[in-house]
Amino acid sequence: MEEQILPEQQIIPEQKKPNSLAFKVAIIFAIYTLALVYIFKLAGIDSTNPDMPIVEKIISMVLSYGVFILAILYAQLTHKKELGGFISYARAFSTGFKVAAYAGLFIGLLFILYYKVLDTAALDHLMNVAIEKAGDNEQQVRGVEMMRGYMWIFTSFGAAIFYTIFGLVVSVISAAVVKKEPSL
Repeated sequence: MEEQILPEQQIIPEQKKPNSLAFKVAIIFAIYTLALVYIFKLAGIDSTNPDMPIVEKIISMVLSYGVFILAILYAQLTHKKELGGFISYARAFSTGFKVAAYAGLFIGLLFILYYKVLDTAALDHLMNVAIEKAGDNEQQVRGVEMMRGYMWIFTSFGAAIFYTIFGLVVSVISAAVVKKEPSL
């Protein structure tokens, strides 16, 4: 005789966590960001140039921040699919923010690698642009020169913080769009 299982007796499987997905998406985006730095360099696009043409600024922003927004949305939508087509606002936000936090961390680490190992001349160029921007102001020029040994830290840490905070804002907004609660 076959035993029937009542709905109260069924064990609900634990929901899949977004950590692994967020980690993968963040690593891919961080590597993409490093590759984008080299692509811009080969194309002659200097994002540190204050007189950068508008078209180059738009292209740079879309390829950097637009793709970052898409990476967060991709993780949220993929996780929603993993959960059977439903996701709470909190879960969608958490997924997006994890992507942002991991991406910030990885981008910061890759920028350290970039400035200290892969292209040390890029840091000198960054310093020269900062000195140029300071102009005739001796105090600003001295300040830039004092930061020379630490500029790679400020740049890497700044990128990590920026991507994390920007991703936080994107996650707040995109979670509201992605969320879909199951109807009772």
